[in-house]
Amino acid sequence: MEVPRSGTAMRYCPSVSRLVELPDKGRLIVATDVQGNLTDFERVARVFEEATAESADTVLVVTGDLVHGPEIPEQHWPDYLGSYFHADSARVLDRAEQLAKRYPGRVHYLIGNHEHAHVGGPVVSKFFGNEAQRLEQLLGAERTAGARQWIASWPLLAVARKAGLLMLHGAPNALIQSAADLEAIELAPAGGPEGVVDELLAELLWARTASTVRARTFLNAIDSRLRVALFGHDVVRGGYAIDREPLLCISTSFGCHDGDKLYVDWDLSRPASSAKEVARDGLQPLYPECSPVYRRLPTA
Repeated sequence: MEVPRSGTAMRYCPSVSRLVELPDKGRLIVATDVQGNLTDFERVARVFEEATAESADTVLVVTGDLVHGPEIPEQHWPDYLGSYFHADSARVLDRAEQLAKRYPGRVHYLIGNHEHAHVGGPVVSKFFGNEAQRLEQLLGAERTAGARQWIASWPLLAVARKAGLLMLHGAPNALIQSAADLEAIELAPAGGPEGVVDELLAELLWARTASTVRARTFLNAIDSRLRVALFGHDVVRGGYAIDREPLLCISTSFGCHDGDKLYVDWDLSRPASSAKEVARDGLQPLYPECSPVYRRLPTA
């Protein structure tokens, strides 16, 4: 049975909402860019489940790029990739789906540029010439079809209106008039050649930063109460970066040493005033037992 080509231009879940609404109360856990690191994903899942044991209305958001990582021997591992791991994206997908089924409506995965490669997006090359093709070969035809259908159902953004937080994969650099522009996005534009990307979608998945004006314009177009954008996509060796307000870029896994990996833990009923506030009060080490290499958490 032949595995269908990755990136093939097909219509994927046109009725799926691109923006998921989070509740106004409870606890929010936000993680980014696992990229096939099963150990890190399981630690994120553990953080979420321990938080759930304390607060039954805890919500988890992973801002994309669950899949596609290195499969190289430890002796050839470069320091810039952080702590060693051997990617197992197939098992990460399985565990991620199991977690979502166990906590329906409370676990949300956002599409990143690496997931998009499986549902109509362009080829991504990082450790393999075609990352999606590599993973789909490992999955086989039947699991590939299921994975594509599931990934296509993921939203692109998550919004916590009362908390003033917006979550997405890349930086909020796109120009939009309202949330309706987001709902019009197609993962694989109809009639376009393979790998052609909607311009707005390209910004959401690939932008690494944005000016304060562009970012705040984007947030205000969705809700005037939004104050902070939480995203990943880029590697921050120290675990987080605030290039400027309202941007908080977080590195939970890929490219970091274990002691530098961070996630966000936030009270959904608490309105955030700035990225600096969320960094100071919300960032938590994924491995508190590990000494940091580059990480310096804010103190004031």
